[in-house]
Amino acid sequence: MFVIVATAQSSVKRPQHLHHLIYGPELHQNTGMKHRSGLLGTFAVLGALAATPAFAAPQILAVMSPQTPQQLRCAGEVCTTDFSSYCLQRERDIPATGHDYTPAAPEQFTLILTDANGIERRLPTSDTVSFQSVRGYAMVRALVRAQTLASLGAISARLDVAKGAALVPVPEPGDNSPVSEAEMAFATKSLREHGEEIVDAKPAAQAATIVNRLATTIVPSMKVDQPSLDRLWRDVIDDLGPVRPAGSDAIERARRIYDWCQGRTSYHSMGGIKSCLEFKHDDEIMRLNSDYWNGQPSY
Repeated sequence: MFVIVATAQSSVKRPQHLHHLIYGPELHQNTGMKHRSGLLGTFAVLGALAATPAFAAPQILAVMSPQTPQQLRCAGEVCTTDFSSYCLQRERDIPATGHDYTPAAPEQFTLILTDANGIERRLPTSDTVSFQSVRGYAMVRALVRAQTLASLGAISARLDVAKGAALVPVPEPGDNSPVSEAEMAFATKSLREHGEEIVDAKPAAQAATIVNRLATTIVPSMKVDQPSLDRLWRDVIDDLGPVRPAGSDAIERARRIYDWCQGRTSYHSMGGIKSCLEFKHDDEIMRLNSDYWNGQPSY
């Protein structure tokens, strides 16, 4: 799963860290009390600097719409679903796992709640949903507390993603290069629109969102047999409705990846198939992101 991160980072500017300090010879020549006091003061300043990590904000991410809302699945106290994403800024660092993100525009993400009577409500995500990077720039996770859903009277929830959606990294203490307002506006508008043409519209990208949907739906403890695998495929494709008719290039491409992961002799569990799908998904995203970077307009 980290192959994509390592490969992508080779062409991305990496964060600069303070690995060591080099002292001049004068620090070792004067042994007087005044000099030792000066050294103590220097070390105090250096200690304060070391205690305050310095880093730059990671990339702004484009989030591809899965075309229809995705189901949130709960495990314990948290309900989650995952979305395909790619980076809009080649010059910034790839996000670490678990970096917090926020929607570039609130209306791009909508939480759809269903109560016990089957009545649906649509709510903005600002007060209920958090977002985190998971596998570099290739996938983001939406998280909602199960208690929050219960307090809203929901027995199930889905998350809808609009076309052109983007996530911006949440500022953190020690960020010495935060995303500026002008940078955010350019990336989430001009660069995101460019991504719609170069990435989102391609069958390979649409196939990646289907593969991601398959992987997200899998529970590792699920029984692994052909009827279960066939049912999983039907459920995911049926959930797309008329958005992608059977036989489309995207569905055929996704099906080839699904069959490939089922046929690997090393995968004898649903967890193994899930990992395989995630790997193939990230590989597709890496290729698409490379195409996007090669055709990206300059700042």
